[in-house]
Amino acid sequence: MTNTSSSTPRILLSISVDPSSYSFADPAPPVLSVTLLSQSSSPLTLFTFKSPLDPAQGLNFDGFPITDLSTSPPVQVPQDSIRLQRLPCSRARGSGDDKYFVTLYPGMPVTLSSGFATGGGQGWRRPQPRRVVKKGRVLDEHGNPTSSRRGTKGIGVDGLESGKRYKVDLNREKLGAVWWKWGERDDILVEPGDSDWSLSLLEKSTGDITWQVGEGVEFEIL
Repeated sequence: MTNTSSSTPRILLSISVDPSSYSFADPAPPVLSVTLLSQSSSPLTLFTFKSPLDPAQGLNFDGFPITDLSTSPPVQVPQDSIRLQRLPCSRARGSGDDKYFVTLYPGMPVTLSSGFATGGGQGWRRPQPRRVVKKGRVLDEHGNPTSSRRGTKGIGVDGLESGKRYKVDLNREKLGAVWWKWGERDDILVEPGDSDWSLSLLEKSTGDITWQVGEGVEFEIL
């Protein structure tokens, strides 16, 4: 059922890092999670692509600034970001964009998570300390540099320094571009081959979401 009310939604956001301490001896990074809670009276659907609402996406597109708390004053840590060229976003069921349509129901929290590192910390993307990352080379299974290149700054815990405390925040400026519409996923998705598959052809609901974003989270690199 679609809500035609002129009211705009209010969504509470909080982030967490689990565990809150990390050692580069651990092959798996901590998990970065975003929890969304709608205070609206009707369901609404968000398109989370390239937004910090989906940590796996937000980490690639400057969605989670990190501050080095060990310096005086604290300074923001430079991170790699992805520059992406792609086809228009699709609302076809089963398409690559299907997973980015997330429905929030009144009073029911939804949590989205990702490994807190470049590429989620999978495969060759196992987090490495800054002294390794800044060389810009992928390591092989024995820890030796290869000819394959990688970003020189890192994302998440990848590229940070041992013995320091950091703080991660959610980039509030990125929230203004989030596409949303009253209703559930099934109200928005169309069957493959439908002529109206492009999301750009579907007008989003009017008004801006009121976001209430919680405080950033501190963590430590051992």
